[in-house]
Parts: sequence; structure tokens; C-alpha cells
Amino acid sequence: MNLASWVLVGGAAGILAGIVFGDDCAILNPIGFAYVGLLQAAVYPYLICSLLHGLGSLEPAKAWRLFKCGWIFYMVAWVVTFATLFALAQAIPEVNPAIIAERAGAPHSVSSLLGLLIPTDLFTALTQNYVPAVVIFCIFYGVAMQTLKDKQALLSMLETIRLASLRFWNWIVRLAPIGVFALFAVTAGTTALHDLVNMGLYLALFMIGAGILSFWILPGLITGLAPVGHREVIRELRAALAIAAVTTLSVAALPFVTEATRRIADRCGIGEPERDDIIRTNLSVAYPLGQLGNFFVYLFLVFAAYYFKAPLEGRNEALLPLMTLLSGFGSPTSAVNAVAFLSAWLPLPRGTPELYVELQTITRYGQVIASVMAFAFLSVLVTLAYYGKLRLRPGRLVASILLPSLVLGALAWTGHQAHRRLAPATTNYGAFTLDPLVTRGVQATIYRSAADYEKSSAAAGEATASGAGISRIQQTGILRVGYNASVIPFCYVNDRGDLVGFDVAYAYDLARSLNVRLVFVPFEWPDLEADLVAGKFDIAMAGIYATTRRLSVLSASSPYYQSPLALFMPSDRAAHFMTRGQILAMPNLRIGVFDDPVLRPALARVFPRAEIVVVPDYTTLPDFTKIDAAIWTLEQAGALARSHPGITAVVPKDVGNPFLLTYLMPPHSDEMVHFVSYWLDLRKADGMHAREMSYWLLGQPRTLATPRWSVVRDVLHWNF
Repeated sequence: MNLASWVLVGGAAGILAGIVFGDDCAILNPIGFAYVGLLQAAVYPYLICSLLHGLGSLEPAKAWRLFKCGWIFYMVAWVVTFATLFALAQAIPEVNPAIIAERAGAPHSVSSLLGLLIPTDLFTALTQNYVPAVVIFCIFYGVAMQTLKDKQALLSMLETIRLASLRFWNWIVRLAPIGVFALFAVTAGTTALHDLVNMGLYLALFMIGAGILSFWILPGLITGLAPVGHREVIRELRAALAIAAVTTLSVAALPFVTEATRRIADRCGIGEPERDDIIRTNLSVAYPLGQLGNFFVYLFLVFAAYYFKAPLEGRNEALLPLMTLLSGFGSPTSAVNAVAFLSAWLPLPRGTPELYVELQTITRYGQVIASVMAFAFLSVLVTLAYYGKLRLRPGRLVASILLPSLVLGALAWTGHQAHRRLAPATTNYGAFTLDPLVTRGVQATIYRSAADYEKSSAAAGEATASGAGISRIQQTGILRVGYNASVIPFCYVNDRGDLVGFDVAYAYDLARSLNVRLVFVPFEWPDLEADLVAGKFDIAMAGIYATTRRLSVLSASSPYYQSPLALFMPSDRAAHFMTRGQILAMPNLRIGVFDDPVLRPALARVFPRAEIVVVPDYTTLPDFTKIDAAIWTLEQAGALARSHPGITAVVPKDVGNPFLLTYLMPPHSDEMVHFVSYWLDLRKADGMHAREMSYWLLGQPRTLATPRWSVVRDVLHWNF
């Protein structure tokens, strides 16, 4: 069998191994990593030498002619790609925001983008993988070399390095069956099935878009302008597409695209001596600028806005295609940098780049195939245009644009109509549960009333204990946590009647860290300070705000979160609560608040003209026929809004600084304060803070820690 057949065998065997052995295939990851790393090792030597040699060996007039012949095809490729992506994005549901808040974007975002494009320091650009900056550097120096007379020695050296890079690639490609086996086994064995379900809409749209663009639109445009047929184009590029798909490296396909362009040029009667230099130079420029697969970042960001329920603002949404274009130049790995930059610029939640990296284990195959087909599109058509060999075939050209447009339009319309008939997506906080890994090994008792606790044996044991803080906890073997179950999503009762929430999870972890039993003692908000002073519990953990008075009377940990003041109301009223000035101008304003010693004074201070309407609590929605809005902090109001369609939480502008959330302890609990603050730092460092915040505060599904399904574990019941 030839190498291509062995590669297919390796890929099939890898998929089979992933299904049979599941996540045990992760041990093959170093092999796949080493193979990909060896292929990438020659990228920059090949790219730099090809550009410098190709441009430097051309006369200025020929270089200018190449630019004039080529720019229009780059524009066509970019426009066609973003038109395809825009049509696909219409199938993603619109985000009806549960939360309206001014989100801070990345500072100096324009400077950050220019840093990717301007080669201020070539070595920094190389180490940071800023491919666009490297290419621009090579273009500048290549053009400068055109005017030099004594350059043959340099050109000869560059050509030698380029040929050595190709020889090196040929050696590494012989290892493709082994590398492909490892890569496919790791992907098939470690990709979680629930991730495929949760991201099914995006993955389906991505694959449809990549397929239509790679095998219909771009080949159709080639056949509409060049004297070749559709099947001939696919046949010529079969090797290039195969090697790119199995290695997920578009650069590995460049030599194959070069050979395909030469063969098509030969059939068109192009045999000029500088032809190969023209092809190489153009393809070296096409590598960073024609990475059309990278531009699928646009589709991902639209999906991420829907997934995270964070709608894109009008101006940013309009500029997103341009920003994606500029930040997507480079190599396939540049797409990760583009997502990090664009998600901060839009802005989207912090977990957006991590979500993209997870999905890229599946989407990278379609990504590189689209890019390789774009290389072929640019290489063939620019070469033929340079030598005047283009042949317009209007029927094929129109068909290559019109038919895919109809298919994409029908797909977008179908998706849009389907979403209009679906019920709005909500986050059911009543179904949220504590992570079993958090509660495992911790013995906990939850008292539903203070009277029940006072009658308990735990209270009797505490009455005879001496000391305070850590020493008292160690003496009794009990950590008493004060809680109030009306503070969704920090501390509340779910539909199963369990006490859950962000702070409840932290309480379990604190008890485990102290190696003691856990007792939850309820408190009422007006009694919180008095209960702590009286020593009724060791620490209060229930979304508690740090205030000047509390900090002067009680001991407090370092803040673990901050949340701005927010109002929540029926969604059709949200537009009237966008700024503090707008709210102050409203006549007969009535704002609801529960009897909280912090929120009531804050409401009176921020909105002095509003009538304060005290409600029992927010365990059920207030009666909005009697009030215009209700006040809470963003995370808590946002949780209510996510759970109830038709309710929106708004953070009005100019309402002051956010509230700091802390854990309160009895006065003079210095040892306990130091321990808890250090423990909080550890939980941020080990990732618990990010995991619990993603689940409880952002409403994202929890990542399952159970092993992936596999034949050997779940069918044969073999355990290694």
C-alpha cells in the first residue's frame, strides 16, 4: 500500500482504539504531540525563506504585477467566507438578555491587535507565534531585496534552506500513519459525549459551513474562472486535503498545493522560467492571509454569545467580521489567539477561549481543510491571472455562487423559524446540585430553624466548649456555618429540598480542610451581626456584603467576589432603567426590596425619590403590578432572571461601586481570618473558584469527572 492508504489505516485504527479504550488513549498524547511538533518545526524556515526568496528574486515590476493580479482574489475569498458565516450565524438563536450590564472590554484592544500585525521585533513575533507580523516583515525585506544587485549568494542560501525544509517534511510525513493513529485515538477516546450534545448546534453549523465552502463554493469559483473541471480540482488536491486533515496542519499541504498548481499551469500552457517563483511567492503570502478556516472564529463567537447568554452589542457586532479578519491572519493556531483577543474585546465571559480550545479537538479538521482549499483557490487563480490564462465560464461561476447561497439561505431561514417557535431557554437553578466531589467525606447536619439548632446535641456540646475560632472548632470537631437560604445562587434550597449554592459548596470544602463535621445554622438578616457577636456560629457564608459597619464590628475574610447593584423587572420595562439619571426622572417610582440591613439603605441612598416597598424575600418573584422594579446585586438578580423568562436584570450606569462579598466571623477571630483568607487563595489557585463560579454564577453545565465511555470499561468491565 502507498503512504496515503497507510494514513487512512492509521486514522481508522486510531478511531477504533479510542472507542475501545476510551480516555486511556490519553497516554498516546505525547506521540501525537511529538509528531505535530516535528511538522511545525520547519514552518518558519520554509515560510520565511519562501517569501524572501520569492519576492527578492522578482523584479519590482513583476512583483507589482503579481499584487495587482492577486488582491482581487483575496478580497473575493474573504467576502465569500464571511457571507457564508453570516448566513450560518442566522441559524443561531438570538440572545434575549437576562442580564444587561456594561461589560469592560480589553484595555488597549487596538494596540493589542496592532501588536499581532506590526513586526516591531522579529524574534518576539517568532516566539509568540505572531505569523502575520513575521509575514509582513518578510514582505518588507523581500521587496527591499528586489532593488539590490549583489544578492545571488543570499538567494541561493534561502533556496537551500527552503529545499531542506521540504526534505525534512518528507521525512516526517513518512511517520504519518503512527502520528495519525495517536492523534485520532486521543481525540476519539477523550472527547466527552455530553460535550457533543451541548455544542451540537455549533458543531453542525461549522461542519456544514466548512463542507460547503471547501467542496462547493471555492472549487466552483475555480472552475468558473479556470479551464478545469470540478472533479479535476478535487482530484488534484486530494493529497493536500488528506495530509492536512490527518495532521490538522494546513502548512503540511503547501508542497502538495504547489505541485497541484504546477500541473494545472502545465495544462494551461504556462512554462515560463519564473513560474515556480511566482507560485511559491504567492502561496507563501496566501498561507497567512488565506487561512479561511480561522475566520470560522466569527461563527464561534456568535454561538458563544448565545451559549453564555451575553448578547453582542450593535457596534461590536457590526465590526466583528473586520476584527475577525485582521486577528485571524496567521496559522491555524492563530485562531486561539484570535478568540482570546476578540472575546475580551466584545467582551464575552472569561471561559470563552477555553470553550473554543475544547471544541477545536473536533473542528480543527474542517478548519484546516477550508484553509487548504483557500490556498489552492488563491494559488491557481492568481497564477493563471498573472499569465493571462483565466477563462470566464459564466454558467459555472453563477452556479457556484447562486446554488450555495440558496442552500445557506434556506438553512438560515429554517433555523430562524424553528427558534421563533421554541420556548426561551432558561437556567433552572432549582435543578442545580452540589458536586459530589465537594461533599464527599463531609458529615453535614442542616438545621432549618434556629430553634431546632438550640435543642440539638451540637448546641449543647458547643455550650461546654472553651476558646474561640480555630481552637474551638478543633476542640469540638464541628464547624458551625451560619446561612440564610434566600440568597440564590450563593445559598438557597433547590427543588429537591437540598441546601445548595456557591457558598454552600465552599462551606463543605472548608469543613474538609479543617477535618471536622459541618453544621448549618440558620440566621435572619437583621440578626446577623448580633448572632456572630454572640458566637452562635463560627462563620457566616451566604452571599454576605462587606460594609463599613460590619468590618468595624466583626472579623472578615478577604473578599472572594464583587457584584454591582442591579434592578430586575419585566423585560419590557428594562429600557427605562439603563441609567441612574433615567431612573431618577421617573415619576411615582416604586422599588421593591426585602428587609436587608444593607440593601434598604443602599436603595434609599442611590434612588432617594423612589418609594421603598418591602417584600418578604425573593424566593418567589415579587408582584410587579405593585412595584416597578426590585433591587438586588447583579449575580443574585441575574440568577432570578435566568430562571424566569420575561425577567431582566439591569445594572444601571452611575450607581456606584460594586458590593464586595466576604465571609464574616465573630469579633477578634484573627487566627480564623488568616486561615480562611489563605484557604480562599488556595481555592483560586487550584481551580475550584473558577469551576464553582462557572456553575453557580454563570449557569454553565458542570464538567463531569467520570471516565469517558469505552468498550473495555463499560462493556467488557475490564479495569486497568
